Order: sequence, then C-alpha cells, then structure tokens
Amino acid sequence: MHRLIKKNIWTLFYALLLFGLALLVFINYSQHRNIVRKYETELRYLSESTRNTTFHFLMQQEMFLDLLGMEILQGDGKKSFEKLRDLFDHLMQINPTIIGFAVSDAEGRIYVASSNNDPTKLPNLKKQKESRETFLQALQSPHMILGRPYYLKPIGSWMLPLRKAVRDENQRVVAVISIGLRLDNTAVIWKNLIKPHTTLDIFIDRYWYRIFKSSHPPSKYPDLYASPLPKNFLKRVDRGLKEKAGVSFDTLRRSGRCAVLPFTSMEKEKLLVSWSYLPRYALWIHYHFPMSMIWSETLRVWSLNTAIFLLISIILYTLFRMIHRIETQRSKELIHQALHDHLTGLPNRNYLQKHIVEWIHPGAESFAIIFVDLDNFKNINDSMGHHYGDMILIEIAERLTATIRENALVTRHGGDEFIILVRESDGRRLEKISHSIIEAISMPVQIGELEFNVGASIGIGLYPRDGKDLYELLSAADIAMYRAKKTKNSFAFFTAELKSERKRDSVIEQELRGALEKDELHLLYQPQIDAKGRLHGVEALLRWHNERLGNVPPDRFIHIAEEIGLMPRIGHYVMERALRDIGGLQNRLDQNFCLSLNVSIRQFNEKNFIDKVSKQIEKHDVDRSRIVLEITESLFIEELESIVRQLETLRDLGLRISLDDFGTGYSSLNLLRRLPVDELKIDKSFIDTLLTDKASEAMVKAIITLCKTLGLDIVAEGVEERKQHEWLKRQGCHIYQGYHFAKPLKLEELEGFILSLRQI
Repeated sequence: MHRLIKKNIWTLFYALLLFGLALLVFINYSQHRNIVRKYETELRYLSESTRNTTFHFLMQQEMFLDLLGMEILQGDGKKSFEKLRDLFDHLMQINPTIIGFAVSDAEGRIYVASSNNDPTKLPNLKKQKESRETFLQALQSPHMILGRPYYLKPIGSWMLPLRKAVRDENQRVVAVISIGLRLDNTAVIWKNLIKPHTTLDIFIDRYWYRIFKSSHPPSKYPDLYASPLPKNFLKRVDRGLKEKAGVSFDTLRRSGRCAVLPFTSMEKEKLLVSWSYLPRYALWIHYHFPMSMIWSETLRVWSLNTAIFLLISIILYTLFRMIHRIETQRSKELIHQALHDHLTGLPNRNYLQKHIVEWIHPGAESFAIIFVDLDNFKNINDSMGHHYGDMILIEIAERLTATIRENALVTRHGGDEFIILVRESDGRRLEKISHSIIEAISMPVQIGELEFNVGASIGIGLYPRDGKDLYELLSAADIAMYRAKKTKNSFAFFTAELKSERKRDSVIEQELRGALEKDELHLLYQPQIDAKGRLHGVEALLRWHNERLGNVPPDRFIHIAEEIGLMPRIGHYVMERALRDIGGLQNRLDQNFCLSLNVSIRQFNEKNFIDKVSKQIEKHDVDRSRIVLEITESLFIEELESIVRQLETLRDLGLRISLDDFGTGYSSLNLLRRLPVDELKIDKSFIDTLLTDKASEAMVKAIITLCKTLGLDIVAEGVEERKQHEWLKRQGCHIYQGYHFAKPLKLEELEGFILSLRQI
C-alpha cells in the first residue's frame, strides 16, 4: 500500500513534470512562431514603407526632370545651353546628393553638362557599356528610367543615373536628360527605413543590377554595383519563393504582394528575407536580416521560460516531498487499517492473503488451518443488537490470542468467523488445541449485568495434504467446519470422505451448469388439500435427472446452485414452466387453485425480480391472487426493511406470500408481526415427531394458535399418516401437504388426481 501511494504520488509529480515540459515546449514553440511572425510583419512593413518612400522620391525626381525638359523645349541656341548649365549648377548647390547633370541627343551625344563636367570628355551614353541599355530604355519609356550605378572617371565618383527623354508635341525625342546621384549619399533617402542588423537591397528588375545596398562603404562598391546578380542565385531565389511562399518573381510583379521567407545566402548564412516590387520604376526591394537574431531573441525568451519552469518544478518537488512524507505516515496507518479488523484489532482476510506466502512456499513445513465459526452468535446479535455482538467478538478475539500464542496467526475472517494458522500437523496436538479453543470460547461472556453463552464449530485442514494454496485450504477447513456444525461446539478434520463429497459436489456443479441448456430440469407438483378434502393448490417442486449422475435429489444440488449463482436463472425457469403448466391445466379443467413457487434468496435479491415476476404472470394470464411465493426465514437475516418493502410491493400486485419452514430458523414473534405474509408452513421436522415428541406437539399447537391470532393460513407439510392428519385437523390446521394425500406428481398425473377428487 505504501509503495502504491509512493508510486502514485511520484507518478503524479512526473506526470505534472511531463505536462509542464510539454507545455514549456508548446509555449516556447508558440513564442518562437510569434517572434518569427513579428519579424515577418516588420519586414512587410519595411518593404511597404521603402516602396512608398522610393516611389515618392523618384516621382519628385521625375517631376524635376519634367520641369527641366520643359525648359529645354522652350530654350534656343547657345544662350539656352548656358542658361541650363547655370540652372544645373544652382540645383547642385541646393541638393548635394546630385553629382551632375547632362543633356544628350537621341544618339547619346552630350551637348550640355553641369560646370563640373566637360561635355567633350563625357562618353557617348548610347555607346558606353554602363549606360547603353538604360539609355535605350529611356528612349522607349514615357517614365523616368534608373540606370545601373557606375564609376564616372571625369567626376571621380560612383553615381546612380536617372534618365528621362524629352519629347516635342509630336512625341519625337529631342533630348535625354540625365541626373547623376552621388551613390554614397543616396543612403539619406532610406536611412530611417534601415533597422539595426537589417540589410536593404534595391535592384533594377530587367538587368538585376543593384542600385542600393545599406551598410557598405565605397570601397565595396566595385563588388556590389559593377556586376548583376548571378543567374544561379536568381534561380535559387525563384525556387525558394515557389516552395516556401507559393509565389514567383512573375507573380510578385503582377500582384504587388510582399513575400517573406527563410533563405540561405550565397555565403551560406541563414536569413529571413522579403521581396516586393515597385512596378513604375521596375525595382525590386529586398530586405533581409540574419535568422540568428530571431534565435537570439527566442533563446532569451526560452531561457526565461525555462527558468520559470525550473523554479515551479523545484517548488512542486518540495511540495511533493512534503506530501510524500505525510502520505507515508498516513499510508502506514491505512495499511494497518486495511490489514487489520477495526473491531477486534486482529489481522483480517487481506492480511491473511498477503502474508500466506510466509506459510506456503517451496520447502514450507506442514501446518494446520483452523476455521472457527461461533455457535449461537447470530441469535444473540439479532435479538440483542450489534453493540452486544461487537462486545462478544472483542472478548472472543482476546481469548483466541490468549489461547493460541506461539507459532500461530489468529485472524478474523469476517462476521463470526476466525481463521487460525498453527505450525502443527500432529492430529492429537491439533485435537488438544481445538478443545482449548472450544473451552475458551464456551466460557460465559459477561457484558454489564448480562451473561451470554456462545460455542464454536471448528474445521481443520492440513497443508499440503488438504490443499496447496490458501483457497483450497480454506475450502477444506470450511467443509470440515460445516460437518462440525451439525453437532455444534465440536471440531472435525477434513477427511477423504469429505474430499470425496466435495469432489461429488464439484461434478454436480459441472453438470448443473449445463442442466438448463440440456433440458434436464423438470417439475413435479404436490397437491395441497384443505380441511374439507378439496384441492387448495399445488406446490411446484424442482427435480433434476442427469445422464451422468442419474436422479439428483434437490438437497444435493439446490445449495450448490445457490453458491455458484445459478438459482436466479433456475428460479425463473421454474416460475415460467409452472405458470405455463398450471395456467394451461386450470383452463382445461375450468378450475382455479393456488400455485406455490419457492423463491431463493439470490433470486429474490435481484434488482428486477418484481418486474420479471409480474411480466411472467401477465404472459400466462394466471390469476395473481392464486400465486403464492414461498420464502424462507433465512431471507430476513440482513436488510430486513428493504425485504419487507419488496414483500409489500408483491402483495400490492395481488400475490400471496408464504413463510416456509417456520420454526427452524431465525423468526421471532416480533419479526413475524412485521412481515407482510399470508400463510405459514409448519416444517416437516415438527410433523414427523408430532405424535411421539411432546416438544414438537407443543410447538405445532403454538404455531397454529399464533396463525389464528394473526389471521394467517396454516399449511402443514410432510403429513404422511392418517393420525397426523386427524390431530392437525382437530387443532384447526387449514391446509395439508404430504404423502398421506399425494406424492409429487407429473403434470398429467396431477390432472388425473384432480379429476379423481371431483368424483369423491
């Protein structure tokens, strides 16, 4: 028990710990996902903000170029060139981001430039490798075109070119204006959109040249801006977009969405990246930051969660240790209570089952098991109450422990039964021990001013002769005890004869289990005659004929059926068959008479017993007032109030109740007064000695007088002689049953008997 409690407590602790660990993993995973989603949201926000900022900045530049284009269209000759140059110089002073201006014709020849440039030394934009593609694109597009960054030697700096074609009213290109933005100053445009550890890249769509990358010095410009992104890298990005974000570059161009996904860079760095597209200027905006940032923040959160988890675990462990100490102490008390009888303090049945291994094991010595059952205790307990019964049991327990001291185990088996194990196998010494027990128990028990006398019936079994386990030994001692019970206050050893009897009972049990299925059970009906010689009723009597055993008397198989739980089934079979037989017979003879049915204790205690009885009577349409249910006095040993209520329910249904074997059991006048019965059956044992034993004669007279006083019918069973009948008739007995009138008859014999009565 202690181990079980200990195991359960720590099982609960480990279960809570495991649950907490699972919860910690779930929370950590959820928080990691939340952190990832936070960074994904931040990337989307940065992408959208960068796209808007870039769009507005470039729109300003494009409007500015449109104004310059209008100035060119309105100008005339060299004066207008000089005016443009002055205007360019003035604009450069205002905006230091601008590194220079240039105006070229449709063939790429520059004819006007800001004063910091000599047009004759500037390359042809249409022919120069760095500018050719975007120059041609500017000739075709109505919008401003961003060129790829390149190093302009005349100026000695890296620049980002912006170009727009100037068109006359016929949409003919008359000039191309180019602005060079100082590459190392363009960071001012996006500086508020570049968060720590975050990198922003902006690429030209068609050519995949970078026009901006944050956090890189000019010394890195040749590596960053001189070449487009490698094609294999772009393929990897496109594949990653499809696999992890469900989109492609083409999808993003059309939808304007922002895609966020994990990605491994060309340097094998784990990144979280975003891609979005600015269609007017054909730019890709690309943010990324290292996944290590996410993991760093995740680890901080996880560390805090783990610390909290460990703290709670330590607190729980301390609490469970305290509970364990308390439960250990309590379990010891509970174990003692579970293994000892609370009334007498003796070890109980559980103790015996647990510790029998100390007596039965390989190489164990022979010992005896002594089954002690108190005589007359139940009568005292029922008549005087449980208080006196408990006091008697306490006294008997003390006497047993005082009588059996060494090499023995005294236990209370339950009720008024005690089991004693003694390391003794000699028959004479066991007889002596048994006499000592009987002598000790038989001494008067004084409780207050009252004195009580009880006896003991003892059965003795030997290990290993009579059994090799506790069940077999208890069974052997129990059988021997019932043999001793026949003479009271005596003892008996389990013998070969008793073993043989038990074996026969075992065979009976085995065959009985299939008796219903094999249709081996049948009914006989014994007539009951009233005082005027007319048929009062019949009692249904169960008989069993087995192919292996032959005719088995009821007193041999009924108690076995009770023990193995078959009586409810057999009882309902008897009821069903008898109602069918007698109901049919009454219809054929047009004569009503009573049908008495014996009800066993187990059958009566079924939860749905009353419903079954009622349904069977309705099924066979038998007069309820002619149905008599016979019960024995042993039914009232326990739960009297509940049984009385059931009997009252049965009477309310119209059935009659008969108390069978009256005078042989536990009935008292007070009990009889409370019982809802309609008739008493005087037991055959009194009728047998009626004419030869004054005590039996007096008992029968008293029963008849009592029944008359209570208004009950009287049935005398076992009437086998004419003189018995005459004596009972003189005393006023109402109904007779016995061989003097008729033996138990088959149904067809009963029909002939009833017809013969009509002729008398």
